[in-house]
Amino acid sequence: MPTVLYGNRLYTPRLCLRRLQTGDLGLVCRWSSDPDACGRYLTPERYLPAQLRDQLENGALWRESERLFIIERRTDQTPLGTLHYWMRKDQGEVAVMAVKIALPQQRGIGFGTEAQKYLIIHLFQQMRVRRVEMYTDMDNHPQQRCLHKLGFQMDRSLTYADHAVVRTGHLFKLSAAAFERHTVYQYHYD
Repeated sequence: MPTVLYGNRLYTPRLCLRRLQTGDLGLVCRWSSDPDACGRYLTPERYLPAQLRDQLENGALWRESERLFIIERRTDQTPLGTLHYWMRKDQGEVAVMAVKIALPQQRGIGFGTEAQKYLIIHLFQQMRVRRVEMYTDMDNHPQQRCLHKLGFQMDRSLTYADHAVVRTGHLFKLSAAAFERHTVYQYHYD
């Protein structure tokens, strides 16, 4: 069963990944400056409202090469966080993803895994990427377990820039061949 982006929305069993809207700007800006929303392993983006509005209005956050989704619960439309992907400029068929479950009480119950899984399906089946990459802080063991569950392999340990903060962590990769073989993508019940 292919995952299809319906207009500005991608549906999963429990979630809706949807396009950022003007009404979301205040919330996303608050999350981007809130240490609790970012958690220990993400650096606050510190979006400026005017900057984020400009990006939204000029389409920079919703194009084939880059999309910023709001993750919300399907049952009550509660916003839970963001999921962002962008295509690497040096390798056009490689997508990089970043996820943030901004509500601490909603972490650890599978929302991040579910959102990532269905975006990965979309990226491989509809966007025809050849690889998906994610960076994690060295101590972010929950995200590393999630990536292993989703078939990613650790490529290497490295230092990387996370919004101008240098972190030590790992680069994880999922190839198109590994995606095709992995059973988590063949069965869509969670």
